[in-house]
Amino acid sequence: MKKHSPDIFRTNFFGEKIVVICGPNGHKFLWSNENMYFTSFYPESMKKLFLSNQPKRSIREEDLKVIRSGPGVLKPESLAHNLADMDSIIQQQLKIHLEGKSEVTIHPFSKALTFTLACRFFMGTENPERIAKLIGHFNKIIEGIHSLPLNFPGTAFYNACRAADVIRKELATVIKEKIDAAAAVGSPSQDMLSALISGGYMSDAEISDKVMGTLVAGYTTVATTMTFVMKFVGERPEVYHKVLTEQLEISKAKQPGEALSWEDMQKMKYSWAVVCEVMRLAPPIIGSFREATTDFTYAGYTVPKGWKFGIAGTAAEGWGSGASDQ
Repeated sequence: MKKHSPDIFRTNFFGEKIVVICGPNGHKFLWSNENMYFTSFYPESMKKLFLSNQPKRSIREEDLKVIRSGPGVLKPESLAHNLADMDSIIQQQLKIHLEGKSEVTIHPFSKALTFTLACRFFMGTENPERIAKLIGHFNKIIEGIHSLPLNFPGTAFYNACRAADVIRKELATVIKEKIDAAAAVGSPSQDMLSALISGGYMSDAEISDKVMGTLVAGYTTVATTMTFVMKFVGERPEVYHKVLTEQLEISKAKQPGEALSWEDMQKMKYSWAVVCEVMRLAPPIIGSFREATTDFTYAGYTVPKGWKFGIAGTAAEGWGSGASDQ
């Protein structure tokens, strides 16, 4: 941005020619016009990692009805419904990774915690051996997502591709287990993978692709945000004490062993404002790409249809300068 333009410039990114739209005004322009000018675009490395070579069939209207009317895990209210189970898993993970220790490395703990949650609610598995086996392979995928698609031994992308193959095989095993279990009990379990299987609108290979992509996106973004919350709050004692006071007030109103409720979450107004401010300073998603569906003009430049572009920008200086400080 300093070298070329604070508004818009061209560059090469992971083997792709990219137009970069910059700053808060660029973000506003994108999100205000996404349905008008843009569609999602995935660099070659992402396509090879998350899209299998199996043929895709189009989703019919009756398939869409199955998705819309599917089990609670596919609906926003599932968060409130599953909150007690999430709280229980989090308490278990805190005891395993933090209890009795004088020092903890937060990022690996955050990844282990969020991946355990993701496996439970996306895959319906709580097997610690299976989770431990999968998390190492998912970490290799994350290391290779934003890399040049050079598929030969020694490169991050090669390791990511091998890890993706292992995960697909494991997911194929899980899918078979769920099909057998559903046949035995007569109804599928309430998780994303079971909902996709029972929907009947995707092949097993497509289901594996969807679940793998969701697991990567779901657990890495949350783990990153958790880590930066610990960093920024730890550096600001006044913020830490306000968060702690709010959390203790909620805790004191609970019975021993009583799980968090959705009403408790609604009381965490200051805590949520802190999380929003952390995400403003350290956005958890890096590498969101689009493709122009038509010619458009921005900052005096015309971007032709079909060009790819990304977004760049920096947060305003200083803690609390964003809207969430309100």
